[in-house]
Amino acid sequence: MSSKIEKHTISEKADIMHRASSLYMASNIPIDYGTGEMYTPVEGHMLKYIKDHPGKNITQLSVEWDKSKAAISQMLKKMEQKKLIYKENPADNFRKQCFFVAEKGQELCRYHEKYDTKVFGETLRMLEELCTDDEIDVCFSVLGKYIKVRQKKHYSKK
Repeated sequence: MSSKIEKHTISEKADIMHRASSLYMASNIPIDYGTGEMYTPVEGHMLKYIKDHPGKNITQLSVEWDKSKAAISQMLKKMEQKKLIYKENPADNFRKQCFFVAEKGQELCRYHEKYDTKVFGETLRMLEELCTDDEIDVCFSVLGKYIKVRQKKHYSKK
């Protein structure tokens, strides 16, 4: 296990973030999470996000996911066609569409969580051979804050 924290230049840190992001995005190949149907990890994580934040609209999701409204709309349309989500219009605004997880989506969420727990758990066990639990916790704490700072920086310029 590591006890020495490596120091990196700003450029090296940027490279590490881009490589980590690229590895994650390269894994966006459809998977059968146990339902007998194929879904991408992005669909699974968007579905979980909608489950955890019901009633979000396209604009809110585009900001929170740092994607264009068109990209979010396209993803939600596919998910709706697969009967994973449904939309409702609030009584006070018939033009606004709010999204919720459908019964089929709830089932996929359960399977996706089991899959991520197993697969990501394996990755964490490998990481635990190189890092302490505290280092791993700090890493995820910093990444969570990085996301917030990045969104704030990105959307304060618009």
